[in-house]
Amino acid sequence: MNANSAAGEGGGDRRAGRRRLAPERSRQQILDAATALVAEHGPDAVTLAQVAAAAGVTRGLVSHYFGTHRGLVREVLRAEDARHRERVRARVADDAGVPYAARMLDVVFATLDDERYLRLWAWSALHPEHGTLATDGLAGIADMMEAGLRAALPADRVPSRDRIEAVLLLGMSGAYGYALGGRSWQSALGHDPDDAARSAAFRSALSAAVAAYLVGEETA
Repeated sequence: MNANSAAGEGGGDRRAGRRRLAPERSRQQILDAATALVAEHGPDAVTLAQVAAAAGVTRGLVSHYFGTHRGLVREVLRAEDARHRERVRARVADDAGVPYAARMLDVVFATLDDERYLRLWAWSALHPEHGTLATDGLAGIADMMEAGLRAALPADRVPSRDRIEAVLLLGMSGAYGYALGGRSWQSALGHDPDDAARSAAFRSALSAAVAAYLVGEETA
């Protein structure tokens, strides 16, 4: 009796464990479907019903986990932002904790090679009420850079916080701007927009410029 009861209880626990995992899996399945649709069509063109159909769930379940359309879009942006920050953390680890400006720009450009992320970033920049993709963690990136530089350089050679932040803004502005308009700008200058060498040359020039500014002399 007790043995059967214990077995039943154990089975119940296992089944409960599976049920506890099911909502998490369902939520992630919906989020994955929403991310793909939002990246392809833009958040304004995607409905909760479309997300539900793509995820193979009911519309009510989408609302249960994410509430409104705005809530779902916010979670999509947060997930993409987290993915971006993980790339930054991985790069800092690869650089032994010293994220110099030129190498950090490699992370930005690698991120921008992800067309899904770029489309979501562009939309988010035009809809700040939803939160700004890739900038929620910007202060944290500056913190990592500052800590790494302090660990690697003599105290009198560590750039000021203002200079570190300026490097982040310069680098991200140049990288994101080029990602959005570089092809048309190259064409306007009479160059082949598909010439990878020209894009590589721009990346190199931007990285060299911001890296030189980071370690340059402070100006009045």
